[in-house]
Amino acid sequence: MKRYSALFLFLVFLASCANDDDYGLESTQFVFSEQKWELTQMSGNFQNSETMGLDMEWQEYYIFSPEGTFVKSRIVDEEVTKAIGTFEVIEYDNDLNHYLELTFETEKELAGNCTGDSKELLIYRNSTMMSSLWMACDGPGLDYQLTKN
Repeated sequence: MKRYSALFLFLVFLASCANDDDYGLESTQFVFSEQKWELTQMSGNFQNSETMGLDMEWQEYYIFSPEGTFVKSRIVDEEVTKAIGTFEVIEYDNDLNHYLELTFETEKELAGNCTGDSKELLIYRNSTMMSSLWMACDGPGLDYQLTKN
């Protein structure tokens, strides 16, 4: 009987591990390749305030490296500003979502956040889409799409 209980527990554990992809996160996503995520849509606090492409107030992208670093580039009126920093994938208890916490080492004014510090939080929507959480405090809603894997 103990043998079957151990086998049952092992199978339950194995099945629970296999379900991680149901939430759209492949936890090794940032480990094996460099990734580029481009800003594809901005939205404000008003209904139908979305802009896309060249109509957006600025163009922006992140490049995440397998080593846990990033470069953020923003283009406003043909002027390019670049920031560098580190990132880590984080999870919160009782929250099925996964997040990227970015810590800016340079050009900290590019950190879109509610706190005014050098951190930025992105929510991982699925394998090809992330969004900024800046909108939680009246910042713009920013959606990013994976363009290079």
